[in-house]
Amino acid sequence: MLAWTCCFSVGVLAVAASRIAHAAWGVEIPALNFAVISGHSMLASAVYPTTFGLCATQAKPRTIALAYLFGLACALAIGVSRVLMGLHSTAEVVTGWLLGTLIAGMTCSLMAQSRVRTFSVGKFSMHDSTPFAAVAMALIVICHGKVVPVSSWLDSNASEVTQWSKAQAVEPR
Repeated sequence: MLAWTCCFSVGVLAVAASRIAHAAWGVEIPALNFAVISGHSMLASAVYPTTFGLCATQAKPRTIALAYLFGLACALAIGVSRVLMGLHSTAEVVTGWLLGTLIAGMTCSLMAQSRVRTFSVGKFSMHDSTPFAAVAMALIVICHGKVVPVSSWLDSNASEVTQWSKAQAVEPR
């Protein structure tokens, strides 16, 4: 769970950095219609495959892989909905989806490696995925329909951020 939290935090920082870079300095790639990384796509592809894959850890490897792929498909559906609603471009969604998929893949890989060293005491197992699944699903429920504070702040203060960045560029050092 610590591995996922660290990887997920890096993903959140990347999404926030892209928002700030776009709002403050106008960083974008016009040829790809890319301005910011889709946070919804990153969140979904980091959480769903990891949660579904870890919930199947006691199953056969094929079942684990299918659960992970089902999570990726759910995340892809969320990304497609962002494009269809006109909230993100395809490039923004693909970037967020790939970032989240990388997070999920790294987490599941680390969990698979450490599963060899699993030990149990009574009913408690050091690699029980239930707490992770509960926290991850709670994160999805809590975040559903919410705008991240960085996004809200940037949306309401975009002109000030732009003016601040212009002032920084003009000031002699």
